[in-house]
Amino acid sequence: MRTRSQKQPVNQLSSAHEVKNTWNEHDVEWSYSVIDHMEFDESTEKYYVFLKWPNGQVSEHDREEVYRRCPQQMLRFYERHIKFV
Repeated sequence: MRTRSQKQPVNQLSSAHEVKNTWNEHDVEWSYSVIDHMEFDESTEKYYVFLKWPNGQVSEHDREEVYRRCPQQMLRFYERHIKFV
């Protein structure tokens, strides 16, 4: 089942898969990050979360890592995107 976050085919996932960050997000407090979007990679069957940092950088992380490091941001992201039918 495809979600709205999967508008692009798997072979066109955001370029963050290939881009190396020139800054270290570990030097920044994770609670200051904002979840930009999530993508599902069918080849690895994993969700990836793209975080936007206060300096404007966007980085990609495994969903489980984001659950551990910034659970409140994940909760807010899900609350903003929930739709009751």
